[in-house]
Amino acid sequence: MSCSNSLVNKLICCTALCCAWLYFAQSVLPRMPQINASGITSARSLAASRQFPEAIAAYRQFLAAHPQNEPAELELAACYRKVHNEEEARGVLQLARSEHPRSAAVAKALGNFELEAQSYDAAIAALRAAIALAPGDLEARNYLANAYQSKGDSGRARAQLDFVLARDPQNQLARYLRAQILADTGQDEQALADAESVVGARPDYLPCRVLLAKILVRLKQCSRAAETLRSTANAAPLDTQALFLLANAYDCSGQPELAKSVRDEFAEASRADRTREENETQSKHLTEQANDLARQNQFPQALELLQQALDKDANNGFAYSQQAKIFFSMHDAIRARQAADQALALQPFQPDFLYVAGIIAESDSRIQEALAFFEKVTQINPKEADAYFEIGKIRLQQGDHRAALAAFRQAAALDPSDSDYRRALASALHP
Repeated sequence: MSCSNSLVNKLICCTALCCAWLYFAQSVLPRMPQINASGITSARSLAASRQFPEAIAAYRQFLAAHPQNEPAELELAACYRKVHNEEEARGVLQLARSEHPRSAAVAKALGNFELEAQSYDAAIAALRAAIALAPGDLEARNYLANAYQSKGDSGRARAQLDFVLARDPQNQLARYLRAQILADTGQDEQALADAESVVGARPDYLPCRVLLAKILVRLKQCSRAAETLRSTANAAPLDTQALFLLANAYDCSGQPELAKSVRDEFAEASRADRTREENETQSKHLTEQANDLARQNQFPQALELLQQALDKDANNGFAYSQQAKIFFSMHDAIRARQAADQALALQPFQPDFLYVAGIIAESDSRIQEALAFFEKVTQINPKEADAYFEIGKIRLQQGDHRAALAAFRQAAALDPSDSDYRRALASALHP
């Protein structure tokens, strides 16, 4: 977060963070074996209650006393992923891989991570290693098949899926992935059986309903294709892809009036999607422009642009955070806190939002609340030097010289060029 030695400029500095996995993917956390150590219980409880920053701190404390504990490392990486710190998650998994080269679980976790990150070569390498260590791990083979499929290697993907289904015919993820491959290669009769199996097992899974309908249209079973999609519409709105396919199904089943009605709905949904995407893009640009104006202390103009940004996209947490920074700089603590709260309501694990909330709380003498915000920042991202610096200042106020010294040391180590950090460390070393 450091942008300059000025606290106001540090607040005006706005960071931006930007992977979703398949519907069937499961979290690592519930599958990990139990550890006979009381220290892990708290971390798991915190993770289960979605208090991920606190869980990260608990896992790190446990690993400091129990280094190279494989389950704790995997669970820590899973928590980092929950707070969207992909860099730390990858680092933990890569370290665990080097420490446990014979662990199929670690190799699979790393492969799944790289798959979600769309680093397919890295995913394939890790997942092949996992399967070499545990040939019967069908989940790892599904992941590997998906990585191959994403790279366009349908032959290798199909081989993995055939292996899985030969051993577990009810494995619906494997059937869904194989149905996609078969449909993409024109093998519609074979794809039909797999798609029907998945829809039968998971009737609420729209992507497979769409796939099944596409296959049925190709096989000229158009009335059945329309019925497949209509039954979904009763539960949830269809997306544009499904509406387009439904209109085609009505056409080829001889129902032109229904086809026209759905095409009108498709056109309206497409317009709405485009408008939403355009508004989100414009909202981001307006926030960036407001950031530039705020750096020049043109606060009223910046606030006007931020309001326009929020009119375009009410879920733009960075616009709220920027408002909080500007209101703070204008000494309007009430509106600063309200804006910071709105930003955190949208993205509770965004380090920049937590840092701003901490600064506002600290300036309002809500010291314990500020400390909690800053500690969350360092738990989510241990490379945030500014937060360690603020923790050091608070610890000094509380008379905890040892904790202050540790925090200043960490800040200075992370950013040796910052003169504020160096002075604070020197002062703490020689009070």
